[in-house]
Amino acid sequence: MKQMAGGLKSFRGLFTYKGLVRLNLLFVFLSLFSCVSEPSFPKPKAYFALSYPAATYKSFTNEFYQLPLNDKALIVRETPKSIEVYYPALNASLFLNYTPMEASLEVLEAGIESKLSEHQKKANSIVAFPYENPVAKKEGVLYEIRGNAASAAQFYITDSQNHFLSGALYFNIKPQYDSIYPAAQYILNDLRNLMGELSWEQ
Repeated sequence: MKQMAGGLKSFRGLFTYKGLVRLNLLFVFLSLFSCVSEPSFPKPKAYFALSYPAATYKSFTNEFYQLPLNDKALIVRETPKSIEVYYPALNASLFLNYTPMEASLEVLEAGIESKLSEHQKKANSIVAFPYENPVAKKEGVLYEIRGNAASAAQFYITDSQNHFLSGALYFNIKPQYDSIYPAAQYILNDLRNLMGELSWEQ
């Protein structure tokens, strides 16, 4: 009975102020040594993963050329030698400009290089994808502009004798490359298709 009474006395002692302090210190001590700490790393910036339906195309023809345009894009402005193609879902505009080859190809290519140089300060890199189809009398270059430049892509295509078509892609928002990247890649595929399928009107 004496042992039981002593045990009850000790148990009750846990609920005194000093006993509670000792219990708290014990829990803190156990928690410090029972958890295995793992190294922490800063979380990378996250962006929504955007996916788009497979593109389908409609034909656009004027007196100079025929080419495919994404059927989800709209022609919002058209003159005899230029058109603005707007992608409503992506808030992006593609500007196409036709130039008869009254000047030499070297002069026209220099004009494209001059436009590209305007974006070099903000671009991380400008990657050139040459294109050539001698049978269809077509050659050109597609430029992917990577970084926070105003334009995400530019291109030109020509028959080196009579026709020269150039284009520039702009997003109608403050450029932030990581966020526009999926949309830019989607339209770049349209541009590759455009260059591949374009035919000159004789």
